[in-house]
Amino acid sequence: MTYKFQQLPQLVDKRGKLPSKGSYGKRANGVKSITTRVWHHSLTKLSAGGSNIVSFANFHVGTNGWPEIAYHLVIDPNTIINGKAAIYYCVDISKRSYHVGNSNTIGLGICVIGDYRTDKLSEATIRSIIDLHKALMADGIGKYDKAHNEMPGYSWKACCVFDYNKAFKDVLSDMLPVVKQPDLVPGLYTVQEGDTFWSIALKDGKEGITVEDLIAANPDVKPSQLKVGQTIKFGTAKNTYTPTPETPKKEQSAYKYPLPSEVLKTGSTDKAAITQLQNALNAVNFKCGTADGIYGAKTKDAVTRFQKVYLPYEVDGIYGQNTKNKLQAVLKSKGY
Repeated sequence: MTYKFQQLPQLVDKRGKLPSKGSYGKRANGVKSITTRVWHHSLTKLSAGGSNIVSFANFHVGTNGWPEIAYHLVIDPNTIINGKAAIYYCVDISKRSYHVGNSNTIGLGICVIGDYRTDKLSEATIRSIIDLHKALMADGIGKYDKAHNEMPGYSWKACCVFDYNKAFKDVLSDMLPVVKQPDLVPGLYTVQEGDTFWSIALKDGKEGITVEDLIAANPDVKPSQLKVGQTIKFGTAKNTYTPTPETPKKEQSAYKYPLPSEVLKTGSTDKAAITQLQNALNAVNFKCGTADGIYGAKTKDAVTRFQKVYLPYEVDGIYGQNTKNKLQAVLKSKGY
């Protein structure tokens, strides 16, 4: 069956074309199970290199351990088709994807790329929100619209923040809307379907709860074997983890593949530093050709490919501190 939303001119079908590791299960009653259109935002700034569906899929599959990307539909303000934000159809709507815990069976996951605590909804984005919403209603897919933090158990989520109801009514695009401020993070949390320590950690939020905090606060819980209904220490886990003193780091010159400390990108002129980077990338099989000390297209491509694997939310082709730290760790893991 072809739905009206699939016929939108700005929709691009990406089903089966994104990074995956298996497939989600089907809803109990297929598409008829959907009662609620659940609106998310990605919490990644529009200007970030990793604000795209491939990076989301890599993170959801590689880090969270989910079979596919979390969202059925993603609206991308950074890609304009016929004057409107692109809409990507990522997961078949008949599947129960992991985006809203125990409500996965009844929820249709719709994500608007951006962090709308600071980003603003563009006119092109609102046009696509309106088009998609009208088409889904015409198709009879869902009866209600709710934000992620309006779903059971997720009132503490800062998602989706933008006021979807105002967007449906074409409110001016220069607004910085807020649905409701999230509740305080609960001290204890009950695990829902699809939850992982990585997906519920608030390392970027005001509470600053990290995966390491959750592991330290819940020593009897195996992060890879969470069970629905299990209770874990959550809000009270903040600052539980205390890093052990690190072994003094070796000087870079002591490594087989020393890494430069400076930022390198297209146009950089430090040949010695670029050569070091190229040798290291080649050593970990992110090939960039002969180490010639020139930060050209091949080197930028190798850095970009490395970031897509190890820094999916920071894909910009620029060698900086975070890329250096990850590259150093990968070199170490390979005995270099």
